Amino acid sequence: MASVASSQTVMLGLAVGAIVSGALVQFGPWPRELVFLVVIGLLLLSVALIAVSPETVTGMAGARRSLRPRVYVPARVRSLLPVAAAVFLATWAAGAFYQAFVPALVEDQLHTSSPLIVGLVFAAYMGPSVLGAPLGGLFAPATAQRVGMIGFLTGMIGIVTTIATGTLELFIAATIVAGASQGIAISAATRGLLHGNTPADRAPTFSVIYLLSYSGATIPALIAGQLSNTLSLPQIAIGYGALALVATLFTVVGAHNPRTEAIGHSEHGE
Repeated sequence: MASVASSQTVMLGLAVGAIVSGALVQFGPWPRELVFLVVIGLLLLSVALIAVSPETVTGMAGARRSLRPRVYVPARVRSLLPVAAAVFLATWAAGAFYQAFVPALVEDQLHTSSPLIVGLVFAAYMGPSVLGAPLGGLFAPATAQRVGMIGFLTGMIGIVTTIATGTLELFIAATIVAGASQGIAISAATRGLLHGNTPADRAPTFSVIYLLSYSGATIPALIAGQLSNTLSLPQIAIGYGALALVATLFTVVGAHNPRTEAIGHSEHGE
């Protein structure tokens, strides 16, 4: 439950946010401002909820020192990091591809620039991730990562093919397959890295997870944005498909389960 909740609330927020934002822009007043006003209101609500929430750990001295960034994974799960990195990088890169290029795809395939339709197509990738993630709990982490990445690659092959051929129905179906499969793989990779973590290990471990994830979202998107001046959208999609292929092969070959021996004190390197 912890790995699903921690890894998929982001995907759920992106899916819901895309749909609601599209609807507000298309049907609400102040299309450039209203979305941000709603987000500001939600952030203020979050601050209030945090303020009244009970503390879950025992307080101790060193508040200023605790603000110093710490980025590491415990030694006992460090061997899982390369495969987890491949999973995070490839799946989040695909999500950034949708964010960057779905408007052009929708306009080309559906002949509409409707913000709501754009949001719905983007949510078709992010939403199924939330539904697919609990399925990863049916398998050991290594098996779930392999199953998830093979499904993700299958979906990406379908996406690349349909962008080239213009088959909208298959594009949506492939999007859902890729989205659900990434949920399986991401939650399983997160579950492996969280195995046996102490409370002190959790924040540094999640720092690693999100540094890898957002690197996957930003760096390939930056490269693709530069290449879009000279390459067509189908060619750029092939590049993302190649990244999915490499990550899947690496996962299939290299994935393994965390060690299950008794957990002692926290071992880490910074």
